[in-house]
Amino acid sequence: MNKLALPKVLCVDDEPGLLRSLRWLLRGQYEVAVASSGFDGLALLSAENFDVIISDQRMPGMTGTEFLERAREVSPRSIRLLLTGYSDFNAVLSSVNDSEVFRFISKPWDNHKLLETVGDAAKVARMTQASWVDFQDTVSAGASEVFHENVLVFDNDTGAGTQWQTAVKGAGKLLCTNDIGEAVSHLTRQKVAVLITDIQGAQSQQMDLIRAVRRNQPQVVVLVYSRERDSVVIGRLINEGQIYRFIAKPAGPEYLNRTLRSALSRHRQLLAVPERATRHQAQVSEDLDFELDFASASSQFPTATRKPVTGARSWLQRLFG
Repeated sequence: MNKLALPKVLCVDDEPGLLRSLRWLLRGQYEVAVASSGFDGLALLSAENFDVIISDQRMPGMTGTEFLERAREVSPRSIRLLLTGYSDFNAVLSSVNDSEVFRFISKPWDNHKLLETVGDAAKVARMTQASWVDFQDTVSAGASEVFHENVLVFDNDTGAGTQWQTAVKGAGKLLCTNDIGEAVSHLTRQKVAVLITDIQGAQSQQMDLIRAVRRNQPQVVVLVYSRERDSVVIGRLINEGQIYRFIAKPAGPEYLNRTLRSALSRHRQLLAVPERATRHQAQVSEDLDFELDFASASSQFPTATRKPVTGARSWLQRLFG
């Protein structure tokens, strides 16, 4: 590949050693620029176009999530990646709600996986370059737009459904269930714009469902409403689920309404510009059984490609064959 055609990557960190490591790792495959602070990174973004931004979280003066949030405004086309330790819950949460990162990379990183992630990010940036349209959150607290799309709440906490019923106020048609089979039935037999679900650990059925929906129905926007505080789980929700927002339980009706309206607006944007769903594609999981079963139920794959369902997931086979 001609050097001028190499994807451009900006690496931001206050540690010279880490920047040298990233530059060495990415050499030859990317045109790499480095900055030792978020402020310097923003200056470079204002002067040049970058396909991918990699930022560490712990930096003096401006954290990585603060930098990436501002980078989203300065260079919205760039794909954003965050480097940090899984123990930093607030950083992981902010990377979902404020900076909308493409991937969360834990430190110390695996060189092969980091190269794979940067490659995916660069590919997505180039794929969407020609038809770039910036999606901004345009829903304000006083917005009067009425939404009629289906919103599915899948939560074992019956109180959560009541909270969303109170909060809706013209923000979609609410479907509530605490049964995974019924949730899949709604998702595969009618059009759902937004999925709202709790999360109960990285190996939970909710995680399976989120992954399946994001990979097979990318136009469905996912909100997680939960008391979960495990940063490892949130990190996986970013990488494997590409969730739109994480809302900590409990939350007030006005905030829930505003967030739901924003999610419905994003759904409409994705329908209008389907190519943009590529920018929110989920990382492939090592456990694909549920996703393949879900795709079969959605008639996304021919019957010949369906995998047999065993154990706890046999309900899906019984429901949809």
